[in-house]
Amino acid sequence: MSPSPESARDSSRDSARVAGAVSRLRSAGERVTPARYAVLRVVDAADLADEHLTAEQIGARVADVEPTVHRATVYRTLTSLVETGVLSHVHLGGAATVYHLTEAPAGHDHDAARHARLVHHAHVQCHTCGRVLDVPPHTFDAVAAQLREQLGFVLDTGHAALLGTCRECADGGIAHT
Repeated sequence: MSPSPESARDSSRDSARVAGAVSRLRSAGERVTPARYAVLRVVDAADLADEHLTAEQIGARVADVEPTVHRATVYRTLTSLVETGVLSHVHLGGAATVYHLTEAPAGHDHDAARHARLVHHAHVQCHTCGRVLDVPPHTFDAVAAQLREQLGFVLDTGHAALLGTCRECADGGIAHT
């Protein structure tokens, strides 16, 4: 039988980020259901492993750790956690969406600074192999400033990945020509 969110939260398997997310949900008056807890743990583990999981992949992993949670519940949970600001999502090429835990407000999660690189980053995706790479958000500062100055356009680098060609594919393409 799977542990309840209350007992499992004290487990050594949980990171400070999951505990912070649970605390933020409770502070917002939200319930912490087994589905929400399982989704948080799966997304946190993926973030720590530099993985970018889609809703389908999260659903499969949740089924492994919390078999009683239906796949449709996982999808509703992802939507709810994004709406409450605990998760963020990034659109990739090919209509895929991946999820990350968001950082707690300053002073809320004492471990937030240590994990900031996991949640405050932009994404680029290779249109050849599909690989997704994390890049520091300041990478796009000059472009964002130019767009704002010239067009009045405010660039959101955290919501969608920019497409291009990764080094391995570019090198492979050069080697084969």
